[in-house]
Amino acid sequence: MSRFIAEKISVETAGEVKQPASLTWRGKEYTVAEVIASWFDWGFSAATKQKNWRTRRHRNYFRLRMSSGDVFEIYLDRPPASAEGEWILYQILSPEDQAADQGPPGSQR
Repeated sequence: MSRFIAEKISVETAGEVKQPASLTWRGKEYTVAEVIASWFDWGFSAATKQKNWRTRRHRNYFRLRMSSGDVFEIYLDRPPASAEGEWILYQILSPEDQAADQGPPGSQR
């Protein structure tokens, strides 16, 4: 069973496409060994009654295998262009979840 976290983290990116290279959570640094999957979410919040461009979510999700062997699912919550985004550790996947789920439809490996 996965472990829901939903906490802010700091992330260092690298590469031409700017993917996560390492992250710090609760004072501990984790190094990314592999980007398992990545996908985008441009949906609307369930609590939103008016559906327009201002209420859209803009998130970049990443499923990452860390050098420790842990698999983290994180996302960048992208605000309007004038502000910086926030990185969130969404969940830590258990070995059973990792075997059963290789990413959402349309994810890139």
